[in-house]
Amino acid sequence: MHQWAPPSIKMDFDNVGLLLGDPLAPVSRILVCLDVTEAVVDEAMKKKCELIVSHHPLIFNQISSINPVDEQGRIIYKMIRNNIALLSAHTNLDAALDGVSFVLANNLGLDNLQFLDRSYSISRKISLTTNVEDSQSVLKLLNYYSAEEAHFFEVDGRKEGQKYFEAIIDQHNVGQLKAALNSEGLLKKGSFQELELSTPTNNFGMGVVGYYPEEGIAMDEFLHLVCRALDVPSVRFSGSTERIKKVAVCGGAGVYLKKAAIRAGADAFLTADIKYHDYFTEKKDFLLVDAGHYESEFPVVEAIRKELAEAFEHLAVEATENVTNPMEIYVTNFENKNI
Repeated sequence: MHQWAPPSIKMDFDNVGLLLGDPLAPVSRILVCLDVTEAVVDEAMKKKCELIVSHHPLIFNQISSINPVDEQGRIIYKMIRNNIALLSAHTNLDAALDGVSFVLANNLGLDNLQFLDRSYSISRKISLTTNVEDSQSVLKLLNYYSAEEAHFFEVDGRKEGQKYFEAIIDQHNVGQLKAALNSEGLLKKGSFQELELSTPTNNFGMGVVGYYPEEGIAMDEFLHLVCRALDVPSVRFSGSTERIKKVAVCGGAGVYLKKAAIRAGADAFLTADIKYHDYFTEKKDFLLVDAGHYESEFPVVEAIRKELAEAFEHLAVEATENVTNPMEIYVTNFENKNI
């Protein structure tokens, strides 16, 4: 999970990683969910799961006590008593390649997917000066930690045999690379430097843009496709457009990316938790759709289940059978006889 969605790329307000449990405890069964509720914990107990993997973190704000007098306390108390651990991947999974928005875009049948917003300033330029003879061993380590534009050259005016290496690498990999270089005896004190770059990374971002083939699809067809793909009876929307070819999506509360979607030339933007005034848009031929927070993010549960099941074939990994969406929709049978 940390390779897919490194905790260090989370937003500052977030709380991710192993939130509950012993990191050395054995695991044989995993339950994957969007939200950790009492019903989900009871399901984990029934299925003898030692680990729950969730998208939304159960522990978000600082807590001062754990006792079964409120819902959060009951859930944590029950998990501790039954030796059930909790691993959460929230905004780090939102920002990851093939994360929440990529899964949503795939469910909508979009092609040629790429990040909508790539303004994550996590790229670092690193430089290393060393007298190692085997330059390929250094390049191999750089490549192992996903470094880009890695190269080296001889250092003029220095001791014979010294080489200067440069590369671009994501911030969360810098510490591991440095430790690996040190353990291999390739790192000398003062020879390793790290600089922050304004250049966006290709590995992390927010939201996704994708395309429908040829001339795209009609607006009504797109809205029907959204309802069918996310298994919802209705969606809220504003605006209109005759054909939809380029689509921007952001699972969960992503209306802050509306302007980015417009700048990207999207014909439609699908997200959730849109407030009233956000439905207004100055752009013509643009469709804004609210599919619901749970609905737009729940597809990632199956993606997590599949990822873990493929990575650990000896483990039993299941998606929760509980619908944890706290919102319900009432559809009336009212008939207007005047029409």
